Amino acid sequence: MTPQNKLTARLIAFAKLAILVLIVRWLIVTFPAKDWDALVSQEKNWWLLVAAFLMVLLAHLISYWRWHVLVNALGVPFGLAKAVQLGFLGTLLNSISVGSVGGDVFKAIEAARKAEAKRAEIVASVLVDRAVGLLGLVLVAGISLSFASTLSARMTWIWAGALLLSAIGVGGLVAIVIFGHRFPLNWLAKIPLLGKVLYRIARSCMIFQGRPTLVTQLLVSSILVHVCLTLGCVLVSNSLYSDCPTVGQHFMTIPPAMAAATLPITPGGVGVQEMAIQSLFQEWPNLPTDYSGLIMASVFRGLLLGVALIGAIYYFLGIGNRITTK
Repeated sequence: MTPQNKLTARLIAFAKLAILVLIVRWLIVTFPAKDWDALVSQEKNWWLLVAAFLMVLLAHLISYWRWHVLVNALGVPFGLAKAVQLGFLGTLLNSISVGSVGGDVFKAIEAARKAEAKRAEIVASVLVDRAVGLLGLVLVAGISLSFASTLSARMTWIWAGALLLSAIGVGGLVAIVIFGHRFPLNWLAKIPLLGKVLYRIARSCMIFQGRPTLVTQLLVSSILVHVCLTLGCVLVSNSLYSDCPTVGQHFMTIPPAMAAATLPITPGGVGVQEMAIQSLFQEWPNLPTDYSGLIMASVFRGLLLGVALIGAIYYFLGIGNRITTK
């Protein structure tokens, strides 16, 4: 390596370290400060908090595996280690981008840069993966709320919306599986400038055609992601309070609140998710008087930031690059 190349490598390493420091500082600053004194002074079950963190980490790893399956189904030779590395990149940048999906853009760019011949397929995989993830979220919300004996007017609207979106999403996937080969897509290629790209993306979305097993894999993994995240919240609640909402109430509250966090309002949905959790918990009768959904949500946010920090270390140290992939 020439001296000039060494200098360039050192400058790049320094730039990555500076970016890492700035991102970590941003994550710390954005941690919700309300009720901080109560959070610090409250007794905690640290073992349950560790279990909650592992549950949240597992949810993210399942989502990275889901994208890996999708990318490989599109014929892009990405190994699981690389998919995990880029998945962590998306998680990290989702924490500081507007809404909770902005990091997907950077993940797609980085993935496309490493597989130039399959750029359209890479972009399509990220878009389809996000759509399937959101479908899993509304499915968990809709199914959970279906078990409620009574619902307030607000929760009834949320339940109806979740069922409608679930029906549209599942119906669309079933239509592609059965009738995908009949969809007229050639006209997309005739659109000026972007026609060929749009056509390739649309064709990529047809990967579900005649592949019910692939659809099942993606949907089940998406549901598992949100089940794990919700169970993480259950563990956080039980680590902080001896009297807290039931598991069922968590499942009827957390998924709709997470859906609210996907709206492009604040970086990583910070504040939006916390307030949504606090507000939706108030919809349930006989909520324990000492329980604070905001404090639970703040601790849960800390766990999410912990996963993002792991993602920063994993990505910027290039751990995925050291593992042999396809």
